[in-house]
Amino acid sequence: MPKIDVCIVAARRPDLLAATLESLSKRMLDHFEIENVHMNLDPIFGDDDAHAACLELVRGRFPAAIVFEPETPSFGGAVCRLWSATKADFVLHLEDDWVALTDIGANVFSAFRDPTIAQVSFHTAEQKWDVAKKGHFHKRNEYMRLFGIKIPKFTSFPIFTTSPSLLRGAFVRDCARLMDPAKDPEKQFYYGVNPALEEYVRNKKSYIFSPEKRPVIKDIGRDWQKEKKIKKVIRDANSVWEPVG
Repeated sequence: MPKIDVCIVAARRPDLLAATLESLSKRMLDHFEIENVHMNLDPIFGDDDAHAACLELVRGRFPAAIVFEPETPSFGGAVCRLWSATKADFVLHLEDDWVALTDIGANVFSAFRDPTIAQVSFHTAEQKWDVAKKGHFHKRNEYMRLFGIKIPKFTSFPIFTTSPSLLRGAFVRDCARLMDPAKDPEKQFYYGVNPALEEYVRNKKSYIFSPEKRPVIKDIGRDWQKEKKIKKVIRDANSVWEPVG
């Protein structure tokens, strides 16, 4: 099995980070050979004590972890910073608010036998993708309108995500080079937000890891958002947190 680099996007939420590290270490990370661990810890949501608690958690689990501590929070900046720092042939991208629903091991590498596959994303409980019906390739179809009727074209575009996934190292480093750190990373793959990046990924594929055609990972950040009465909205291709109501 190839060695991997691990990237963790985190904020000052030690309760979520603790649950994530406990779950993913036991059900996934312990099954891989890890070369380097990088975490970006943004100064948002918590105070200095919460920041220190997050540092203690990640270094308690990975003593040699390299932690970036920027002065201002930026999701786009975090992804660019982390992806640029990697060196391994494969990169495991994680966030601080996910738990595994099953064991995830070496079989996640199998899809990479296809050289056009750049990302293997984990089928999430919140994702509306019907693997049994639509298949394992995550993509969106193009449409045209004829006499006011929406008609599918014979072309499609791959859907890449910043949810937990395993990616080719060269792919993440190329993406980091092309990304605008001031904009939401995921939105830059589509909609003309970043034409250079969109063109780069056009002929690559995104595969959904779902061996039993059911979710393998769950987002625990959504319940946290409800408790805090905040929500994430996209404005001008950037992620912004706003109060609910």
